[in-house]
Amino acid sequence: MRQNFSFWRKVGYIGVIVLLLFPLFWIGQPATRTATGSNPGGVLARLRAENNLSQAELGEIDPAGESFKLATLGLRGVAANLLWEKSFEYKKREDWDGLSATLNQITKLQPNFITVWEHQSHNLSYNVSMEFDDYRMRYHWVKKGVDFLVEGIRKNRENPRLLHYTGWIIGQKIGRADEHVQFRELFRRDEDFHNSLNADVPIDKAHGWDGRPDNWLVSQLWYQRAERAVDAGIPLKGKSPLIFYASDPMSLINYASTIEEEGVLGDTAQQAWYEADQGWSQYGRRAIPTSWGHNIRLGEYEQVNDDIKRMEKRLAELAPGVAAQIRQEKIAALDPALRAALDLSEAQLTDENYAQHYDAQKRTEVTHREVAERAPSENRAAALSLAERLSTQELMSSRISHYRGIVNYEYWALRCQAEQTKTAVDARESLYKAQQAHDAADLETARSLYEQSWRLWRQTYDKFPGLMDDLTADDLTNGIKRYQRLLQQLDEQIPADFPLGDLLQKSVDRDEGIKEMYRQFNEASRAAERSKDEPTAKPTDQPPTKPEATKPEAAKPDAAARMPDTPAETASSADAKAESEKPKSEPADTKIEPEAAKAKPDSAEPKPAEPKPDEPKPAEPQN
Repeated sequence: MRQNFSFWRKVGYIGVIVLLLFPLFWIGQPATRTATGSNPGGVLARLRAENNLSQAELGEIDPAGESFKLATLGLRGVAANLLWEKSFEYKKREDWDGLSATLNQITKLQPNFITVWEHQSHNLSYNVSMEFDDYRMRYHWVKKGVDFLVEGIRKNRENPRLLHYTGWIIGQKIGRADEHVQFRELFRRDEDFHNSLNADVPIDKAHGWDGRPDNWLVSQLWYQRAERAVDAGIPLKGKSPLIFYASDPMSLINYASTIEEEGVLGDTAQQAWYEADQGWSQYGRRAIPTSWGHNIRLGEYEQVNDDIKRMEKRLAELAPGVAAQIRQEKIAALDPALRAALDLSEAQLTDENYAQHYDAQKRTEVTHREVAERAPSENRAAALSLAERLSTQELMSSRISHYRGIVNYEYWALRCQAEQTKTAVDARESLYKAQQAHDAADLETARSLYEQSWRLWRQTYDKFPGLMDDLTADDLTNGIKRYQRLLQQLDEQIPADFPLGDLLQKSVDRDEGIKEMYRQFNEASRAAERSKDEPTAKPTDQPPTKPEATKPEAAKPDAAARMPDTPAETASSADAKAESEKPKSEPADTKIEPEAAKAKPDSAEPKPAEPKPDEPKPAEPQN
């Protein structure tokens, strides 16, 4: 009996399994196409088609990869993890061939796992490449990282993150590495690499000033392709839209800055900065999605603030004097300690009273809603509506300002405008030529060009003072340090009239090499100030020339008499000038003689006359 029960239980299990095969077949039936029509397949096939999740929709189908997946018998994830660990082992052993083979196997198992492509391409371009001493081998592995990403893009059609990261490696790794000078030149000459990339982006549109592809401009093409993918509706996952859209114009800025460093100046540099300015302005007009659920435009910050001022003025007209009245009431309600803290100026704030001052300010703030609620009854409805719109605009202004700060929007806009001016271009050209003359040991020419550059930079900073607070100033300090070394070679110190003294002051905390130069500049400046405070005219140590008996003694000069034009003009010339300016009515033989200069009758030789306190003293000759 027990054996029969066991038998029938097994038969029941088999029957249930067979019955379950029918719904599984119905759910998992693949889509098919025949000459007479097409079958959309089961539920899973239709869901994949509706959400573009099938491999045919995601990217190219790799037959070897599909076979590899089937061979794992459902253990694809386990196999991918084992291979992932194996890749790190190969990297530690510096077995680069084994590493490449392992990465290829991972991508065949998990072709749609985006992180694999990003991580391993970074590993190839940044980590593996640094294991070689020869920059040509390093460049080779940077290219392998780019090729790895391009293959991932083909397996994951138009994925914005992979497209963007491809542009990042081509731009930043080739253009910012320690070997960027060599990398950029190798890239310009690498026609085979250009041909392979030309299948994905139009390299011919990325030619630089010399007619060859430039890595920064090629990276821009990849950024633009990524933007087109997002604009077409492909979601951007795991990346901030603010940073994502900033990469396109920043590639133009990096291109303009780099060619200037390489000595490409003049009209070419001006044009490059003009195009960068256009790109940055377009970025300011783009609608940027935010984490608050609405879009902002970075370039509308000034317009939003103008709207706020206009609405505040209108609210004051609807409720005249109400804001001031409410604030006075709030101040009167404060306790004496807070009221005293509220009146403190910024210079009087300390660590002890700052909290009270801030608390008092918060307590006495008047909101637009409070003003609108106390507006006259005939204006109250309009005031309440206006107050609500004012609060919305202020919130928008705050959020735009926050996003602008993240990408340093104002600085880059200012720099693009300044760098395309002729003064800034000439300043950079003079600095570049000065450094070349310095390298050629032509010290006097180098000093003249350096000083010309500093004067031009002074004009630029006077017109665009915001440039002094960021990257341009940091770049310029390197040239100033070379100028300091030049002065040391000439056994000189920085002059007191150095035009960029304020830049030195700002750079002291950021650059240790500037401290000594700033100290010398301060000493020279203080010495120059002391010389200004000292009297410019001193009595001469030499006695005056013995007066001749036949000539009348010089009259006392008038208060408006001209002082010597040059240090070489002596006291005798001043006397001659005073003699020539005597009134015509005075007799020619009349002597105007100071009392102290009268000699005794029996004196053989008159004593030198001492000048009176109100009499101008002869200037001391200076060397």
